[in-house]
Amino acid sequence: MPTTTMMNQPMPKVLTTKSGKQWLRRTTSGGIDWRFWSQTFWAAIAVWVGWEFVRFVRHYETGALGPDPSRPAGVESFLPISGLLGLRDWIVNGTLNHIHPAATIVLGLALVSSALWKKSFCGWVCPVGFVSEAVGSTGRKVHRWRGKLPHWMDWPLRSVKYLLLAFFVWAIFFKMTGADLQTFIDSPYNRVADVKMMRFFAHIDPSSLYILLGLVVAGFVVSGFWCRFLCPYGALAGLASFVAPWKITRKASLCIDCNRCNIACPAHIPVAQLTRVRSDECNACLQCVAVCPSVNALELSLPRGRSRMPRLATVIAVTGLFFVGIGVAMATDHWQTSITAPEYRRRIQEIDSPKYQHSRGEVPQYTPED
Repeated sequence: MPTTTMMNQPMPKVLTTKSGKQWLRRTTSGGIDWRFWSQTFWAAIAVWVGWEFVRFVRHYETGALGPDPSRPAGVESFLPISGLLGLRDWIVNGTLNHIHPAATIVLGLALVSSALWKKSFCGWVCPVGFVSEAVGSTGRKVHRWRGKLPHWMDWPLRSVKYLLLAFFVWAIFFKMTGADLQTFIDSPYNRVADVKMMRFFAHIDPSSLYILLGLVVAGFVVSGFWCRFLCPYGALAGLASFVAPWKITRKASLCIDCNRCNIACPAHIPVAQLTRVRSDECNACLQCVAVCPSVNALELSLPRGRSRMPRLATVIAVTGLFFVGIGVAMATDHWQTSITAPEYRRRIQEIDSPKYQHSRGEVPQYTPED
């Protein structure tokens, strides 16, 4: 027999279509998948930046005549090590890395967004995460498996990205002295790190190609393989996300125990058993919110359901943060590298010389004329 308390509780309101059938998937903005379009937008920006940088480098490699093309500073988004170097430089010396400042700006914005709205950078902005999700989604349609490893395998593998992050933090923040840091930042090798990265992919060797193909295959079988197990950038964002005030919040009184949120979560978080999702794997994708048929049972919000953020508000907040942050960096002359066009021309044309090769385990010493 139902108790008096149970009888007095309001019944959860279930979203239905006109035919009376429950929605298996819903959005809060007229059916528009704002996260998909946010990811598509930033992926398109990444492709454009990559194309412009290839044109920039090829101009100097071929000795082309005419005006020098502009270098897209956004290419530094793919230099996470330079971002960490710049973060250490800012913390220790109070200055922004003048060689690859955009790398530090993007890393800082990623950490701020994660510290506010969980790993929203990974879920709404990162092009690598977008590709990883697309590969995993394609895999699930083919092999009809969720792509979830058993717990005894998943937990140890998830620790790998934190071990990689710990290595980089130890090498940059503890092993390098202040003098070592400045020497490396100003070294010929670091000054062309962006060009080195482009040449790596443009002239990839067989071993590296096999590794990349292996990662794609792994992501095809196990959803989000790179992001979940190997990405140190995501590990750092995950640590920052623990302090995020906005988290997925479940109202037990409105939950109908359909378990759809658990099934929909790409990070395999047991949302239906939690009140607040604190997991470092949550990237605020709102997939759980989208499939929930009970109105307001799941929300991205402050504690106790305050200040709710639907998809449209989330994309405006996250994208706005990056637009404002990058815009301020541009306006204050902290976005573009201090390397001049003539220096780029010289360095790109001599990039295969020994002084541009970095020896592992050592901080190379260079003369001022380098």
